[in-house]
Amino acid sequence: MFPQNKAWTRRDFLKLVGQAGLVTAAPTLASAVAALNGDTVCISILHTTDLHGHILPTTDYDGTTDRGGLARCVTQIRRWRQQNPNSILIDVGDVYQGTDVSLRSKGELMIDLFNHLKYDAWVIGNHEFDWTIEPFHQALQSSAMPVLAANTVLEGKPAGEFPDAKHPLAKIRPYIIKEIAGIKLAIIGVTTPGMSFWLPREFTAGIDFQHPVEPVRRAIAKAKGDGADVIVLTGHMGLKPRTRGDDFANTVVALTLEFPDVAAFIAGHTHQAISSRLTNNVLFTQADHFGIHVGRVDLLFDRTSRKLLRREAICELMDNRFHPDQVVISRVGSQLAESAAALAQPIGELAEVLRAQSRPGHPSDIEKLIGAAIMESLLERNVAIDGVIHGVFDSNAQLVAGPKTISDIWNIIPYENFVVTATLSAEEIKTVMEEVYASHEPRNLVGIEVNVESHARDHRIASMTFPDGRPLERGKKYVIAVNSFDASSGGHHFMRLRALFDRPEANYVLHSVETRDALIDYFRRHKTVHRITEARAWAIAA
Repeated sequence: MFPQNKAWTRRDFLKLVGQAGLVTAAPTLASAVAALNGDTVCISILHTTDLHGHILPTTDYDGTTDRGGLARCVTQIRRWRQQNPNSILIDVGDVYQGTDVSLRSKGELMIDLFNHLKYDAWVIGNHEFDWTIEPFHQALQSSAMPVLAANTVLEGKPAGEFPDAKHPLAKIRPYIIKEIAGIKLAIIGVTTPGMSFWLPREFTAGIDFQHPVEPVRRAIAKAKGDGADVIVLTGHMGLKPRTRGDDFANTVVALTLEFPDVAAFIAGHTHQAISSRLTNNVLFTQADHFGIHVGRVDLLFDRTSRKLLRREAICELMDNRFHPDQVVISRVGSQLAESAAALAQPIGELAEVLRAQSRPGHPSDIEKLIGAAIMESLLERNVAIDGVIHGVFDSNAQLVAGPKTISDIWNIIPYENFVVTATLSAEEIKTVMEEVYASHEPRNLVGIEVNVESHARDHRIASMTFPDGRPLERGKKYVIAVNSFDASSGGHHFMRLRALFDRPEANYVLHSVETRDALIDYFRRHKTVHRITEARAWAIAA
């Protein structure tokens, strides 16, 4: 019916859709092909990414409520599957960390839903390891589908070659091949190579993460050897929001430059909604985060020659036009109710509004509160510290006065990060803080007052003293606490801090204290919480 050896244009596609009587606001290849039933076949790759445990609708980064959630995505996924039975369903990583309901089962709830919904594969994300390696092993064990990460080395063996078939790591593969309507489609998965810059090494024990180009080259060769007609890349990585380029954690440009013949790159990690764009001749798409968008890639093939004729990608906004899927809701209803009750538990009273906005040398109210909470939690474990370096996730956040619940603390601290201590000299603390200020990441030192001289965006430390006025002494060592994310470099921002903490003489200790839990315990301990002054907090500690 259609010429097999021609490059399909937008005009060709619209002609095809028009012949099918399907000219709508958003025509799809699958709908046109289904109506015509001709010599072509369309394969749809449906995808979610960065769900972070969100089953119910949530709030986006602009403050718009009632957006997203896996249950809404499933409503659209079911419609798309009905429209095109030749469909594959994948997730691009960061599956379970991010909500109380998912944390309660250490991710089991999300993996159970993936099994129930018959996902074909999911890609490893960096937040899969936030709860240490054991919950990740359990997620692998529970997964009825393969888990993709071609650029992992598993106890010295490349993905897909793990010798013990019963070990959870054997579930990790470089790619899957799905044969649909006579077309063999390979989906090669990669994860971000930036793991070591976010996570303590013990959290990913036994797994190394390589730059993806060479592992993908090997995977493409193997997939083609297995008869793949077309290659799709999917990776827990994206384009940088401003530059549209690469960095230590995102290698989309490098991969698409090296492999411009792949049909599509389905992205994640950077929490962007990008329906469709060409990156080095590769169709690029990314379906946002928290299920706020769900994505679809349509690949049109000639049925006889199995040649790819055309490719299209869309991302659908999951707003209140879509009702949450009731099968999903009923399946997890008891867990959602239990979580809601837990989040609503009162933990204390806040006497006045606390804000997150800060500047170098001037910690915010919330940073001071977090510092005091960490200090008290460590003291309960007989660990005395001199200062805390900590920031806030959202500089525009605030804690309003009045009764506080566990949910209020989740809104301030959405990620689980453990507390790390290390011993540094006064000069080393100065070096670390100047690195922090140079990064323009919102962090401050609490417990030690920092006098900063600022010139435009350049910040230098003039002096550091304790709240009682005592200066830090040259040659003396001080115990500083940070969270595990920052101790690992805070995403490549604090490489000097990381190097100092890595030295044996720093006496690095990873404590079984999480920042969020420390803050919840602080409210419960004090019952009524006032604005923190460093002098008062550290006087209590003394």
